[in-house]
Amino acid sequence: MAAEFVRGVDVRGTEPKQLELSDGSRLALETEPVQHGRVEWRRNDGDGEADGSPLTLDEAIDLAGNDFASYVAVRTRAEAEWMRVVSEWYREQADALAHELAGAEARS
Repeated sequence: MAAEFVRGVDVRGTEPKQLELSDGSRLALETEPVQHGRVEWRRNDGDGEADGSPLTLDEAIDLAGNDFASYVAVRTRAEAEWMRVVSEWYREQADALAHELAGAEARS
């Protein structure tokens, strides 16, 4: 099956879900940047193994097709918001530690 005819057919998998494509591969937003250095859309084979290069958001939306393009957009938006919330928490923790350190240094 040619790549231009591959389209999303169903959302499956564990949380967060992956989009199953018509050729049996899956489209997933890889949110653990440890291996790749950033959060990115990737196309995986049926066993979850990475297949090829990361995808742009436009490529992921195109692969999803009209029926599942909104899934890609919503999943991307949700991850971006989650990352903002987590970064705010880390900033608050860093500020608290810096304040505590400043107090300890003042007493020394």
